Amino acid sequence: MPQPEYIQERLQNLEDIDIKVCKMLHEASQIVFTFGELKRGNTTLKPQFESHVSTFYTDLETVHNSLRNEVKLLDENIGTRLLPITNVNKKAVGQDDEKLIEQIALLKKVLNDQSNDQKVVNL
Repeated sequence: MPQPEYIQERLQNLEDIDIKVCKMLHEASQIVFTFGELKRGNTTLKPQFESHVSTFYTDLETVHNSLRNEVKLLDENIGTRLLPITNVNKKAVGQDDEKLIEQIALLKKVLNDQSNDQKVVNL
Protein backbone atom coordinates (compact mmCIF):
# COMPACT_ATOMS: atom_id res chain seq x y z
CA MET A 1 0.00 0.00 0.00
CA PRO A 2 1.50 3.40 -0.97
CA GLN A 3 2.23 5.96 1.71
CA PRO A 4 0.08 9.07 2.04
CA GLU A 5 1.28 12.10 0.05
CA TYR A 6 2.10 14.03 3.24
CA ILE A 7 4.46 11.26 4.40
CA GLN A 8 6.08 11.06 0.96
CA GLU A 9 6.70 14.84 1.03
CA ARG A 10 8.25 14.64 4.50
CA LEU A 11 10.51 11.76 3.46
CA GLN A 12 11.56 13.58 0.28
CA ASN A 13 12.40 16.72 2.28
CA LEU A 14 14.43 14.67 4.75
CA GLU A 15 16.27 13.03 1.86
CA ASP A 16 17.07 16.47 0.43
CA ILE A 17 18.38 17.53 3.84
CA ASP A 18 20.50 14.37 4.02
CA ILE A 19 22.03 15.12 0.61
CA LYS A 20 22.80 18.69 1.71
CA VAL A 21 24.50 17.39 4.89
CA CYS A 22 26.66 15.07 2.75
CA LYS A 23 27.58 18.07 0.59
CA MET A 24 28.51 19.96 3.77
CA LEU A 25 30.86 17.12 4.77
CA HIS A 26 32.57 17.41 1.39
CA GLU A 27 32.91 21.18 1.85
CA ALA A 28 34.32 20.61 5.34
CA SER A 29 36.99 18.30 3.91
CA GLN A 30 37.86 20.95 1.31
CA ILE A 31 38.10 23.56 4.07
CA VAL A 32 40.52 21.39 6.04
CA PHE A 33 42.64 20.67 2.97
CA THR A 34 42.86 24.30 1.79
CA PHE A 35 43.50 25.50 5.34
CA GLY A 36 46.40 23.07 5.58
CA GLU A 37 47.77 24.42 2.31
CA LEU A 38 47.38 27.99 3.57
CA LYS A 39 49.34 27.07 6.71
CA ARG A 40 52.11 25.75 4.44
CA GLY A 41 52.27 29.13 2.72
CA ASN A 42 50.21 28.52 -0.42
CA THR A 43 48.33 31.84 -0.27
CA THR A 44 46.89 31.38 -3.75
CA LEU A 45 44.26 29.09 -2.21
CA LYS A 46 42.86 31.79 0.10
CA PRO A 47 39.94 32.63 -2.27
CA GLN A 48 39.08 28.94 -2.57
CA PHE A 49 39.23 28.57 1.21
CA GLU A 50 36.90 31.53 1.69
CA SER A 51 34.55 30.14 -0.96
CA HIS A 52 34.42 26.72 0.73
CA VAL A 53 33.76 28.31 4.13
CA SER A 54 31.03 30.51 2.68
CA THR A 55 29.39 27.56 0.93
CA PHE A 56 29.59 25.47 4.10
CA TYR A 57 27.86 28.12 6.22
CA THR A 58 25.24 28.77 3.52
CA ASP A 59 24.46 25.06 3.39
CA LEU A 60 24.43 24.91 7.19
CA GLU A 61 21.86 27.68 7.31
CA THR A 62 19.75 25.92 4.67
CA VAL A 63 19.86 22.63 6.59
CA HIS A 64 19.07 24.41 9.84
CA ASN A 65 16.02 26.14 8.33
CA SER A 66 14.83 22.97 6.59
CA LEU A 67 15.09 20.91 9.77
CA ARG A 68 13.34 23.63 11.76
CA ASN A 69 10.50 23.61 9.21
CA GLU A 70 10.24 19.82 9.41
CA VAL A 71 10.07 19.96 13.22
CA LYS A 72 7.42 22.69 12.97
CA LEU A 73 5.37 20.55 10.58
CA LEU A 74 5.79 17.59 12.92
CA ASP A 75 4.59 19.67 15.89
CA GLU A 76 1.61 20.98 13.92
CA ASN A 77 0.51 17.52 12.79
CA ILE A 78 0.81 15.59 16.03
CA GLY A 79 -2.57 14.20 16.90
CA THR A 80 -4.06 14.92 13.47
CA ARG A 81 -1.93 13.15 10.87
CA LEU A 82 0.60 11.68 13.27
CA LEU A 83 0.36 9.85 16.55
CA PRO A 84 1.28 11.87 19.64
CA ILE A 85 4.91 11.69 20.71
CA THR A 86 6.49 12.28 24.07
CA ASN A 87 7.51 15.78 25.04
CA VAL A 88 10.80 16.95 23.53
CA ASN A 89 12.70 19.58 25.46
CA LYS A 90 14.20 22.32 23.33
CA LYS A 91 17.42 23.28 25.08
CA ALA A 92 20.16 25.78 24.26
CA VAL A 93 17.96 27.91 22.01
CA GLY A 94 20.04 30.67 20.38
CA GLN A 95 23.35 29.15 21.49
CA ASP A 96 24.14 28.07 17.93
CA ASP A 97 24.16 31.68 16.72
CA GLU A 98 26.62 32.71 19.43
CA LYS A 99 28.94 29.80 18.59
CA LEU A 100 28.75 30.56 14.87
CA ILE A 101 29.68 34.22 15.44
CA GLU A 102 32.55 33.13 17.71
CA GLN A 103 33.89 30.65 15.11
CA ILE A 104 33.70 33.19 12.28
CA ALA A 105 35.62 35.72 14.39
CA LEU A 106 38.32 33.13 15.16
CA LEU A 107 38.55 32.19 11.48
CA LYS A 108 38.96 35.84 10.45
CA LYS A 109 41.67 36.28 13.09
CA VAL A 110 43.58 33.22 11.83
CA LEU A 111 43.36 34.40 8.23
CA ASN A 112 44.48 37.91 9.15
CA ASP A 113 47.36 36.60 11.29
CA GLN A 114 48.51 34.35 8.46
CA SER A 115 48.21 37.22 5.99
CA ASN A 116 50.38 39.40 8.27
CA ASP A 117 52.92 36.58 8.70
CA GLN A 118 53.24 36.24 4.92
CA LYS A 119 53.83 39.99 4.56
CA VAL A 120 56.63 39.85 7.14
CA VAL A 121 58.26 36.86 5.40
CA ASN A 122 58.01 38.55 1.99
CA LEU A 123 59.70 41.72 3.29
